[in-house]
Amino acid sequence: MYSAYITVVIPVFNVQDYIIECLESVAQQSYTEGVECILVDDCGTDNSMLLVQDFINNYNGDIHFRIVKHTRNRGLSAARNTGITNASGEYVLFVDSDDTIYTDCLKFFMEVAKKFPDAEMIAAGAKTNRKDWEKLFTMEKDFPDYADNPQWIARTMLMRGGLKGIPLTAWNRLVKKDFLQKYQLFFMEGVLHEDELWNFILAQKLSRIALCKHNTYFYRTRPQSIMTNFKSCDENVMSCLPIWNEILEHFTPQLKKEQTQSLWNFINDYYPYCHTHTIRVKTQKILWKLVGKGIWPTSFFIFLYLLPPIFYVVFIRKLVAKMSKISVTHISPTLPNHFSPLQY
Repeated sequence: MYSAYITVVIPVFNVQDYIIECLESVAQQSYTEGVECILVDDCGTDNSMLLVQDFINNYNGDIHFRIVKHTRNRGLSAARNTGITNASGEYVLFVDSDDTIYTDCLKFFMEVAKKFPDAEMIAAGAKTNRKDWEKLFTMEKDFPDYADNPQWIARTMLMRGGLKGIPLTAWNRLVKKDFLQKYQLFFMEGVLHEDELWNFILAQKLSRIALCKHNTYFYRTRPQSIMTNFKSCDENVMSCLPIWNEILEHFTPQLKKEQTQSLWNFINDYYPYCHTHTIRVKTQKILWKLVGKGIWPTSFFIFLYLLPPIFYVVFIRKLVAKMSKISVTHISPTLPNHFSPLQY
């Protein structure tokens, strides 16, 4: 097997309009030493894999491209899991096949990895074609270059991105393969919003993280993608319900407060415009379980939210949700004396 330092994992399914641009962004990296790229064929119905094979046949460079095939369509989570199990690199980087990485992406990641070799994960910034989402993925925040305080890491990740949190994605993270395998950090198959659950569990396991302040990734939203193809908010919430229930099963005593707030905020990202009675009832059951966690004042806000006059009024629901956002200001990351902040 090819011995690599970084394995780039790209799941491929019905992306014939974007896959070549994605592959070119990998092939044009300024850093190519010890890099392999695994393309996971998830049995699409268009010409994506024909384009991939033609690209590989005509590529003449240092990156080692190879294809791993599924026997049937299994979904994004399964494709990422296949990439992890087949990776030969010390680090794994997930890239979605309709996105691209910037020319110096791997170079910047490697600089941070060499500076902080014990970091289990390195997170970087990203740009997107949606103006209203730009702040979700930025790393232009008051973050240290390195942190080994598990509480700070967990609480900052549970912020779920935004102005104060680490971006909530699976892509654009350089993660040690041994770390993923040690804690069996594979993606739950057969569900949507798998990144939310993966990050929720990841937050419990990380003890050392490095932050790359550069933008290294371009995230594309497109009309025909999985996450933008819902016919209604009700369908979107229905897809969230399995993840919300699964997250409840992974609460830990040490982080119960932050986990309650994180799930509460997650629900309020998707639920407020839902109108279907059945889905409202299922969501109520989850919210009552959160009230049962006894985290005040969050549980009090959720209790208010569940009262009939509030539960059915969108404006009040959103107002109450904003009043219970997570705060991590009371926990500071630690920076060992032998490390100094990165300067670029």
